[in-house]
Amino acid sequence: MGDSVGIAERTGGFADYRDDPVAFVREVLPEAGVPYPKQAEMMRLAVSNRRVSVVGCNGSGKDWAVARLVLWWVETRTEAKAVVTGPTQRQVDEVVWREMRLAYAMAGHALSGRMQRSRYEVGADRFALGFSTDQPYNLQGFHSPNLLVAVTEAHAVEQEHMDALKRLNPNLLILTGNALVMVGEFYESHHARRNLYAAMRISAFDTPNFIEGAGVVIPGMLTPDDVEERKKEWDEESDSYRASVLAEFVSELRNSLVSRAEVSDAAARWAEPAPDEPGAPWLLGVDVARYGGDKTALCLRRGQRVESIKTVRGADTMEVVALVVEQARRYGVRAVFVDGVGVGGGVVDRLRELGMPAVDVQAGSKARNAERFVNLRAELFWGLRERFREGRIVIPDDSELTTQLLALQYKETESGRIQLARKDDIRRRGLPSLDKADALALAFMPEPATGVWL
Repeated sequence: MGDSVGIAERTGGFADYRDDPVAFVREVLPEAGVPYPKQAEMMRLAVSNRRVSVVGCNGSGKDWAVARLVLWWVETRTEAKAVVTGPTQRQVDEVVWREMRLAYAMAGHALSGRMQRSRYEVGADRFALGFSTDQPYNLQGFHSPNLLVAVTEAHAVEQEHMDALKRLNPNLLILTGNALVMVGEFYESHHARRNLYAAMRISAFDTPNFIEGAGVVIPGMLTPDDVEERKKEWDEESDSYRASVLAEFVSELRNSLVSRAEVSDAAARWAEPAPDEPGAPWLLGVDVARYGGDKTALCLRRGQRVESIKTVRGADTMEVVALVVEQARRYGVRAVFVDGVGVGGGVVDRLRELGMPAVDVQAGSKARNAERFVNLRAELFWGLRERFREGRIVIPDDSELTTQLLALQYKETESGRIQLARKDDIRRRGLPSLDKADALALAFMPEPATGVWL
């Protein structure tokens, strides 16, 4: 530690490291580990580019590198701010900030700032702050002559939040994530917008547990045994293997409910004249938010065509009821299908009190075709799948909806029944909330009076 202090004293701080984050980590923070080649490459890209995007396999050390880049940024500039954000506060606090706290502690007295739970402060104009995109926050105070914005789990961050972060005009924007989502800013940073980003990929075979050739070197990273298990489970040519081990974007994941092409075709039809469906009723699907970061979604459709799908965050049950009533009365909606689980039950009750044609949908209840489907949710989404496959659905070109639809996966149980991936499992994979997809499935469920798909 004495060497690090000596360096700081000789240079009057860490200004000499302003253009060399790799040297900063190796010489100032050596006790907290040194970057392996891909991490060093990632750090060097941050010097010469305004936007950097890194897609990697799970456990490839992306957050390790981001944490040290944040410390380097704030410590080597006289006036600098850094914002670290992601889809959940847990990811920010327990992954990125945990790495920052570890590096800070191992550096002893070499660094000049004070470390807190989600804040690192050198001075009034030199600090780093971590928060999630699922919490309301005023970003306007984060303008700085030297502003770094780092987005972890970027594949799961909604485009509206990405747009807000870009409007800060950061000097450096770093996105890190997995190859799990095939739309949105993170995906496009490796494809259509690659001209705006310095993009790189880290596969399992780029990590020390493979390149060192000496068995497990870094706990927590994928091991050769892990990869062999995935080969046996998925096959090397499978989309799941390519996405999770090789960090390659694929058209869709294994057992995806719908394909990218099917969703794109449905969205392309939206620009065409509406199908002639005389007598088709207006129907409304409502997915009511359960958690602070989730949004309530309303999907309005007539016949095959979705006329609108919109979301609102932070609305209580009475506000949701008011939104539903307004749309139902404006369009003469024949049925309102509401996810009645949890807080949605209160919405159903109030709508019925107001004389609205509300249908309480219990997605976990028994399917109509119980021999084919595990529950009603699987049956509803399978009906949606058939519509996409047969070209009997028209949806808006909505990147959030597309992301959610492509995140849906299914499997067949031992008894041959269709089961949809659970929402909690989707969340654990770092994928977005399914609010719009759920509202879409609700809007296209069969009316109780007919029992057939409309």
